Amino acid sequence: MWRISHNYGAVIGIFFAHKPVVVVNGWEAIKESLQNDDLNGRPEISLRKIMQGGVLRGVMFVEGEFWKEQRRFSLHHFRNLGFGKRSHESVIHEEAKELIDEILDADGSVKLQSVVGISSINILWAVMGGDRFPRKDPQLMHLVDSLNKLFRAGDPSGGLVGAFPFLRHFVSRANRAVIVMHGFALVEEFIKKAVEQHKESLDPNNPRDFIDIYLNEINNELNNSKMCSTFSEKQLIAVCTDVFSAGAETGSATVAFAVMLMCLFPEVMKKVQEEIDSVIGRNRFPSMADRTHLPYLEATLNEVLRFRGAATLTVPHSAMRDTVLRGYRIPAKTMVMNNLYSVHMDPEYWGDPENFRPERFINADGTFRKDERMIPFGKGRRLCLGEPLARMTSFLLFAALVQHLDFELDPAVPVTNTEGVAGFTLGPPEFRVFAKCRY
Repeated sequence: MWRISHNYGAVIGIFFAHKPVVVVNGWEAIKESLQNDDLNGRPEISLRKIMQGGVLRGVMFVEGEFWKEQRRFSLHHFRNLGFGKRSHESVIHEEAKELIDEILDADGSVKLQSVVGISSINILWAVMGGDRFPRKDPQLMHLVDSLNKLFRAGDPSGGLVGAFPFLRHFVSRANRAVIVMHGFALVEEFIKKAVEQHKESLDPNNPRDFIDIYLNEINNELNNSKMCSTFSEKQLIAVCTDVFSAGAETGSATVAFAVMLMCLFPEVMKKVQEEIDSVIGRNRFPSMADRTHLPYLEATLNEVLRFRGAATLTVPHSAMRDTVLRGYRIPAKTMVMNNLYSVHMDPEYWGDPENFRPERFINADGTFRKDERMIPFGKGRRLCLGEPLARMTSFLLFAALVQHLDFELDPAVPVTNTEGVAGFTLGPPEFRVFAKCRY
């Protein structure tokens, strides 16, 4: 998508089958696109709509006033429950301890994304469902595996079956669209069971988590006979599916990429460890309060997100009405693909984007340097809802892992390509690690 901009410019019109699509490349064009409220819609995702009984629900694939109300409600209560706040640190520290113990107890090398995926789900579910699953729970391990397959199989363009949904009846079970539908169905079934359990034990005066709070809102609106409410049990399941699916998979991918890159660049890992040792020592886990005192760790994580961020494209946008972008007329209902990769890997700005170099985010005085072009979670009103928790989780888990462990790649599973595996998001290539305790 980026390469064709060299011939056709920053804003390009193409077709995905019969669907008109605009691809946006480069910082200036993407900044304008993401800040244009006329482009804050969502295209109709045919397969998702079919799965949801003909009506799109949730927060990821909806638009307009429905989206605004649901996002506002969800974000407000997630924050109150500790979403990305220090009150949630103890949950992440508990998961970090369990994760480190499991890695050290492993007989041989470890497939890191799988074990980190379990941690990501438990951290997210503490806010959403209030429970913590045993790390060896078969249902949980199956869910992690299915989420990884779902996001690797996904095609941001929708693919052939997305363009012609009737084809889903004629393709094999190995087809990417079928894997995606099966994965979403599995997550929805998991959420549905949790909602039923919450309904049975709900105490309206003492909500335990997001599901309880949402069920209270449904009951309040029913009791007040509110017409045209956007709150329903199906919408609750869809919201939880959106946040849970995306949050769990991208969180584990970021930490897995970070550890893989530490193995490939051991000098960076050594610098991160030396900084943690000097600032925190070895008697406690790093906390969010330490963040400003760990500029090299912060720079390293930012470089991971720039170099191999999970979101190379934003979730597809759509023109809600006829509008203009960089002088081009964009007709209503046109899908818009914002290519974040073209911002984070632009050689004219970064100089050497293909080099993994955390020092690019360090000022001359040794402090962390923010950069407005670092937009791994998007920008504008459609900014990723889960950004606060994603940043907190990746910081605390990664810091705890490198504080306590030295990592080495398993040579039996060589990393021949660091670019990762594309799908709905970017995941790390197949790799395994050996780990030993640093002390």
